[in-house]
Amino acid sequence: MNFSFSPILKQKNISQTSFLLLQSIFILILFIAGCSSTKRFAVGNKSDTILEANIIRVLIADRQDDLVINVESQIYISNTDKRLAKINSGYKITAKQDGNIIKLLIDDKDFVSDTFFISSADEDKIIKIDGKKFRGRIKIFNYNSQIKVINQIGLEDYVKGVMTKEMPIGKGDENYQALKAFSICVRTYALLRIYENKNFYDIYPDTRDQVYGGVDGEHLLSNKAVDETNGQILFYDGKPAIVYYHSTCGGHTENSKNVFTNDELSYLLGVKDGDAPFCKISPRFNWEEKYSQEIFVGYLVKAGLLKNSNYSIDDIIVKSRFESGRVNELNITLLDQNGNKKEINLFGNSIRSVIKISDGKSILRSTLFDVRLDKGKNVTIIGKGSGHGVGMCQWGAIGQSKEGIDYLTILSHYFPGTNIKEYND
Repeated sequence: MNFSFSPILKQKNISQTSFLLLQSIFILILFIAGCSSTKRFAVGNKSDTILEANIIRVLIADRQDDLVINVESQIYISNTDKRLAKINSGYKITAKQDGNIIKLLIDDKDFVSDTFFISSADEDKIIKIDGKKFRGRIKIFNYNSQIKVINQIGLEDYVKGVMTKEMPIGKGDENYQALKAFSICVRTYALLRIYENKNFYDIYPDTRDQVYGGVDGEHLLSNKAVDETNGQILFYDGKPAIVYYHSTCGGHTENSKNVFTNDELSYLLGVKDGDAPFCKISPRFNWEEKYSQEIFVGYLVKAGLLKNSNYSIDDIIVKSRFESGRVNELNITLLDQNGNKKEINLFGNSIRSVIKISDGKSILRSTLFDVRLDKGKNVTIIGKGSGHGVGMCQWGAIGQSKEGIDYLTILSHYFPGTNIKEYND
């Protein structure tokens, strides 16, 4: 395949943005570029413009083997010194480790550097690779013998990319006030993650932090909600608040100390979700799971609590509950083949990762449940809600939005005593 070369123009674009109690204000550096559109692979001498912006570093790939990227829009490839090439849609980029450096192979050309950047060369400034679309720019580098891929993106664009991946849009504008409240939660959480000052990334793109979908996570309505709350985060006592959220509280949120074992925070104490729970509209408000004795005991084996499955269930008792009604301590009594008893005690939110849902595809929806053991030793768990229960109940926020309650009131309900400030004030 032949390549033709042409000069590359320089163009500027700004973008990008934690999880601790902190104080100050923050500005980091983002590199982004874009420009021109021709059907060719071009090599040039000018580097991407470096601009200051509030950015967040999203770890979108982390691997030890070669990385292959399918290019689906015009992009620029740069290193830390200069812009190296312009690549048309349809090419493949292979990144290989070579000692402490990365070698990029593009058709019959290769480039060597410790760090590479991908930025958009299209007018829409969107990078399209591997069936996904990203704003900002992509950083590829070698760290501890692994190829790391980071999406460096403006805070506000990052928030837009999370919204629909974590929150239903609804019909019309019925969820709009809930979306505004949620955008502030997402933004606050992200800023606190940045303040943890990790080596090369700030946040995961999945449930380890917040589910991030890039441009595919955006929607006109949720983008509007983000724009209308631009820069707003949740504060308590002059500091950014620690923020949690979950799908459905089941009628009462939980004290954060009972789940995350941090210091008790007055704005993260459990609250009643309305006289008739706002989240009663959630499809996960009520649920039931049924287990055969074999499946239930098997979960205990998988969790390393039993050495083998040669046990039968003798009894299951909820020994204590938190004020919210969630299970604090679950006692399970088993009998081995010789009739000897063995007791297992499970505590709090960790119960959910031991006793999964009956098909084993995910953890138990919540710890707000009752348990029943029938004569055949089959187990039935009847529960309410979904998630850890701390902070903002997303379906509760939606229920309030449907009733015409504004986003500030929603946030005050779930985070009492907090207030809203702009992070760049």
